[in-house]
Amino acid sequence: MSPKPLYAALALSLLTCAVWSNEAFSQMPKGKGPPASVVVELAKLQDVAPQQTFTGRVQAIDKVAIRARVSGFLKRRGFDEGSEVKKDQVLFELEREPYEAAVSLAAANLANAEAAEELAQLTYNRIKPLADKGTASVATLDDASAKLAQARATVQAQKANLDKARLDLDYTTIRAPMDGRTGRATYTVGEYVTATSEPLVTLVRQDPMYVAFSVPQRELLIARREGLDADKMTVRLTMPDGTTYDHEGSITFAEVVGNVGTDTVTIRASVPNPERLLVDQQLVGVAVISKTPEKKLVISQSAILLDQQGAYVLAVDKDNKVAMRRVVLGEQLAPNIVVREGLSEGDRVIISGHLKAQPGAVVEPHLAESKVSAQR
Repeated sequence: MSPKPLYAALALSLLTCAVWSNEAFSQMPKGKGPPASVVVELAKLQDVAPQQTFTGRVQAIDKVAIRARVSGFLKRRGFDEGSEVKKDQVLFELEREPYEAAVSLAAANLANAEAAEELAQLTYNRIKPLADKGTASVATLDDASAKLAQARATVQAQKANLDKARLDLDYTTIRAPMDGRTGRATYTVGEYVTATSEPLVTLVRQDPMYVAFSVPQRELLIARREGLDADKMTVRLTMPDGTTYDHEGSITFAEVVGNVGTDTVTIRASVPNPERLLVDQQLVGVAVISKTPEKKLVISQSAILLDQQGAYVLAVDKDNKVAMRRVVLGEQLAPNIVVREGLSEGDRVIISGHLKAQPGAVVEPHLAESKVSAQR
């Protein structure tokens, strides 16, 4: 047999097998794979304390620039720079000798004036009876009376000079007016200072501290209309390293005049500072939290998906079918988040397996252990 009829028979046989295979495959039943497995959780109501966050700056309640009140050479410094001091602790001493001498001189001048007053009194006492009997002239009595008054005035002036000298002597010892932490000393021992010199040191009260922050007028108005006064709020700080400060504070003051440029009002809170972690002019985060919690719908943040239209979740209905739900989100309560609109209590939302779940598809949901925890 020639090769050509053989090749033709082989080609016809292969074509017949191919047609049969296609028909047989098309007539086989089409099987469906198992539903995708996903992890879901229930949207739950929990007590959430409403809060607003701001940026605040720490301020010392009391900050005093310590100055010299008299002139003199610095004789001693009674503190280490940057250390804490107690009220009435000696901070500086000026040389006392010139002021001790001034006290002694003023005391001597007072004694001399008192002696002159005594003599003027004796003279007046002798002349007064004589003038009453007519044996001494009225002019002599007037002169004695005037000298007595003059002597008394001199005594008063010398007493004032003595008090001033003693006060200046006391001013040579400079004491702390309050408990606080000292800054850097401006002058060293041996330097000459006067009442017009720069402050010798700055003293800052450490506990408690103020935290000042600006609140928009609109939010402040809403809070006042809802009756959220200072007694119903607490203040919690976030430190520069992101950690939460251990001690809560309370609002103590609201400025009566708003800032025209920013349309805000300055609020001030008092915060304990026993560990001295808060420093004057430090920048911190401020959360103003209501003491009365509210019931809010909460889900895990892992359930939230985003696209160009905003946030949404993949919810699983009673037939285990996936549906897209647009949601309006509220404050974050890591690892959870508040949902203001789009879900109801008990709705099942996917928190793991999003890539295997498509809207309209049936899935096999597995309920995760609840991650919703109460907000402090």
